[in-house]
Amino acid sequence: MRAGPFPPAKIAIAIVNWRNAADTIACLESLHHLADDDVMIVVCDNGSGDGSVDKLVAWANGTLAGWGRSFRLWQDGELPAAPPRDYLNIIAGAQNLGFAGGNNLCIRLALADPGIEGVWLLNNDTEVLPGSLAALRARMAEDARIGICGSTLVYHHDKTTVQAVAGRYDIARGAGGEIGQGSTLATLPPRGQVEAEMSYPPGASMLASRQFIDSVGLMEESYFLYFEELDWTLRGKPDFTVGWAPESVVFHKEGGSIGTDGRSRPSDLSLYYNLVNRLRIARRFAPGSVPVNVARLGAIAMKYLLSGDRRAARIALHALGDFFGGRYRTGAWLSANRAAPAQNGTR
Repeated sequence: MRAGPFPPAKIAIAIVNWRNAADTIACLESLHHLADDDVMIVVCDNGSGDGSVDKLVAWANGTLAGWGRSFRLWQDGELPAAPPRDYLNIIAGAQNLGFAGGNNLCIRLALADPGIEGVWLLNNDTEVLPGSLAALRARMAEDARIGICGSTLVYHHDKTTVQAVAGRYDIARGAGGEIGQGSTLATLPPRGQVEAEMSYPPGASMLASRQFIDSVGLMEESYFLYFEELDWTLRGKPDFTVGWAPESVVFHKEGGSIGTDGRSRPSDLSLYYNLVNRLRIARRFAPGSVPVNVARLGAIAMKYLLSGDRRAARIALHALGDFFGGRYRTGAWLSANRAAPAQNGTR
């Protein structure tokens, strides 16, 4: 990042923190090296209650101030009387609003500046390359129909192996997967092929245009965790498509924020929301597929039971019962379990 003076911000970067100030600061330090100067950053602390806000403010008063960058601390519910003009804005949220809720706070604050043309949603457990944002902007400039554009996620612990370039999900079957997982940066699939197959961009890094947000609305907060990207994408159709910028490389610590590392079964919290939200998104966008999704969830519960993981089987059955009972548990319900951390709103 060059020294000031800096141009007016055109892109806002939204980051949600939950009890992980160290990773958030590492992410912010990587953003300092972006090739793009016309950015502002909004960090929402999702009611961590662990001193995260104090740590972020201390970093801003020290390192950030040393770079000649300004910051402001916003209290929960505080709205700007004028467009925000600070490089870094920290929102001290009073409660955990989940992934979408925290990001929506960031988006609302950012779009109070009429000059903002798009919002880059970025996980706090990521680190970026200098050209990561420029590649996203370039891809969206190529096709005005693209409302959201995703990055190439690469494992932080193995910076040669791809975690995902896009998500594929079939609501009718209740099944999906990550496109590009396990490939290398040298063997990425063709962009046209990925964009033809993708259902949604990876939520850990996606740039949404202001036109898309103004037209479609904010992210759906009721999911709390998982399926928000797919919901957003589906709501944008047919007016908007999704895109992928292969050169936008983002290193991801792979679910460390929610106790899921991809090399074992998901944390209790992650498992519950993943399963119950399969049913909820099916009911919303393809009601006729609910029976198939219910059967699939039952099969998942049986698989866990047969493997000896009775806790996972109970969580799957809770997800099924809650869906039919009209209940939706918060992360606090899972906070007492042995394997996973307390409730979280990041990935």
